Amino acid sequence: MQTRPPISRRDKPRILLCALETYAKIGGLQNFNRRVITNLAARALERGESLPLAVLSGDGSVALPRIEGIAISGYDRRVDVLRRVIWAAVTEADVFMIGHVNLLPVAVLVRCLRPRMPILLFVHGDEVWNVAIHRSKRWYEPFLLRALTRVASVSQFTIDVMAREFDVPLPKFRLLPNAVDPLPVSRGDASEASHQRDPFTILTVSRLGVGDREKYVDKVIEAVARLKKILPEVRYEIVGDGVLRSELEALAKDLGVDDVVRFRGRVDDAELHQAYARAAVFAMPSSKEGFGIVYLEAWQRGLPVVCSSEGAAKEVVSDGIDGFVVDPKDISALADKLHLLLSKPELAKSFGENGRRKVEEKYLNPAFRANLDRIIDEIRQL
Repeated sequence: MQTRPPISRRDKPRILLCALETYAKIGGLQNFNRRVITNLAARALERGESLPLAVLSGDGSVALPRIEGIAISGYDRRVDVLRRVIWAAVTEADVFMIGHVNLLPVAVLVRCLRPRMPILLFVHGDEVWNVAIHRSKRWYEPFLLRALTRVASVSQFTIDVMAREFDVPLPKFRLLPNAVDPLPVSRGDASEASHQRDPFTILTVSRLGVGDREKYVDKVIEAVARLKKILPEVRYEIVGDGVLRSELEALAKDLGVDDVVRFRGRVDDAELHQAYARAAVFAMPSSKEGFGIVYLEAWQRGLPVVCSSEGAAKEVVSDGIDGFVVDPKDISALADKLHLLLSKPELAKSFGENGRRKVEEKYLNPAFRANLDRIIDEIRQL
């Protein structure tokens, strides 16, 4: 077990967060949890509030960061997590947050012990869509969800699906869009990147795991096969790895585009930056995006994007302004939109710049912090 820093009776936490692995793994959920933690700490320091506490399950064997303004405790045994959470909820906290729907039973225990405690659940996407390949609804969860005061979702799409599948009243939800951090100046400089770009390169950055078929990388490969007939210079780079890679490589070979499709595998930050710098278009017509943070990252590099008409990405991407929204199963439409962006560099550039401005206005940490504060302030007054 790791605990940083120790908690004291003099600085009792008032906000209590319980989340799954946050520093032991890397991923979108982990990045979200870290952002919540850093913002809770900043809020406490700026407002002179009591010290919050983050209790993290599965983080007991990793070094936890020292963040001024918050106490972070990590445990590997569930019983230790439960013991710490229940003690803090009963004796120290006045707001309880859980970072995953799997923690609903903990929220119910807290509700039984502290009937007036405001309880907030964060949801992200496919964990609450009730789709078997991702996560099916447990029969008891609609009942347990009644213990919550609010549910904060990263997208309206997830709100609508969860409300329907779990029978949660829409007024219980609040929108908390995800965010990205500003790029280092050298990596966000579009003029620098434009000198490195290959004007005919399409980029996808994605895991290629067994649960990632709905990222539809195969559909982009099919679209590239059509594009190659009219645009022989086209190139397609795929950053990411997983069990799907071998069958995607076989597909590229079968379609005769294995010479223009490059599988880069897992890469470090420097190589990822170079891949973005080479690309002219970012394409990932995924139907399983609970938000679509990859599109924000592409926009930060000045790239236009192509996303799916299914899932939450269409909330983030404005069709015909900063990217194109397409039906991923319509290969002709996908190929047409990619060809349009590759053949009209000024259009692509304007889309990329529009996207960059959107990120700066709506999807950096100040916007996230303002939305989080609004939700916390609201539930504290209930």
